[in-house]
Amino acid sequence: MFVYARGKLAHALKLDFVRFCIVGGMGFLINLSLLTVLTKVGKLNVFIAQLISAEIALFCNFILHHNWTYKENKVQKTIPSLLIQFHATSWPAIIGSSLMVGAGVSLLRIDKIEALIASSIITLVWNFVWSKYVVWRNVTEKEIEEIAS
Repeated sequence: MFVYARGKLAHALKLDFVRFCIVGGMGFLINLSLLTVLTKVGKLNVFIAQLISAEIALFCNFILHHNWTYKENKVQKTIPSLLIQFHATSWPAIIGSSLMVGAGVSLLRIDKIEALIASSIITLVWNFVWSKYVVWRNVTEKEIEEIAS
């Protein structure tokens, strides 16, 4: 039974979306931890704290996506180009998330953790589509030949 479960887990981890969600979960924990520290200890406004926390989590996610989630993809881009594209496609979600967290706390009077969870679920699909199909788009052998010629 253990061998069967381990085989299923290994297969699941080969799926980009599963790896994406694992990395996103780690980014969420980084974001949540920093958001808590910056608002409670640093006494920062929740919107500003969320922007800072999200950027640090985003950079960690970039490193993990590049070295694990999309490691097998044949990408014809430099690291700086990937980083710029990843930030450009992720920042609309970060700003949206920050606005949702700020509005949730200020206007709806919900806890910042609940607001962060809700905004993370909403931005999950946006981030996955952009990272998989634009930033780390897997280039086919035919496309590589066309680029080379």
